[in-house]
Amino acid sequence: MSKLFEPVNLEPNSVLWDYRIHIEDYFKGYYHWHQCWEFLLVHEGTGTIVVNQQTFEIRRGMFFCFQPYQLHQVYADVAPARPYIRSIFYADPRLIDKQLQPFPYRQLRYHTLCNRSDIANVFDLESGAEGMEYIFDQYERAVQQGKGGDDEELAVLFLQMINYLPDNGSLRPDGDKRAKENRPSRYADKVMSWVENHYHEKFDLDSLANELHLSRNYISRLFREETGTSITEYLTARRVKQACRLLEQTDLSVEYIGNQVGFDNVSYFINLFKKVLGTTPLRYRKGAANPSKITIDNIF
Repeated sequence: MSKLFEPVNLEPNSVLWDYRIHIEDYFKGYYHWHQCWEFLLVHEGTGTIVVNQQTFEIRRGMFFCFQPYQLHQVYADVAPARPYIRSIFYADPRLIDKQLQPFPYRQLRYHTLCNRSDIANVFDLESGAEGMEYIFDQYERAVQQGKGGDDEELAVLFLQMINYLPDNGSLRPDGDKRAKENRPSRYADKVMSWVENHYHEKFDLDSLANELHLSRNYISRLFREETGTSITEYLTARRVKQACRLLEQTDLSVEYIGNQVGFDNVSYFINLFKKVLGTTPLRYRKGAANPSKITIDNIF
């Protein structure tokens, strides 16, 4: 598994901008998070995106807003005749807040995005995709002119983006009828819901399969088909993510935290943590104690 935490090196008062990235060969995503916002606009493609224990389709007009430190994974089913084309930009949450200060209503809508932890910030723009693409096109033009870091250009980007998002909020898998119709039920969601309730226990694939009334081989295959990764990879990502939260917010011992998230062997927990994060639990805790570290819990 690749490293879960991917720090994004942002220049002060700027964004990291990738416009219309075109991929037509092998693309296998992995579970990870960043210390900043990630905004993803799909222009073309097929596949799935996992965020907040839910899976969403990749298709034109889907717009994803990944919060800082929010676990997510992208899996695109690509081929020369079936490319994956998307635009991405990363931004410091404080920069967005600063640029939206003169616009109280839009700033409030942005704060709503920041504070929603119960649902994923995923928007199906459908036939209105051209509008968001136009906003991205205009900022790309500013970037090409060397103005991408100008306060005015950043303010226009954030203001137009926030203003364009539907007032009725993002897709809710258990929400209104229209959301259900747009988003078909997936077995991966049921698996992730089960993991959410049992990740701190010893993993038992038979118990999961029995609860879903499927064979263990079949549920494993379905999960991989729908997400591009295995149940074990997702379970590991979820356990390590919770371990990070406990390391950041408590003084509990490393051994106790490992046990709390489902690892009964502290040495195995430490080695696995280092493998997927690139550092030991204690070093991660020391880094989290740095006052300059940004987390979603202290942005607002």
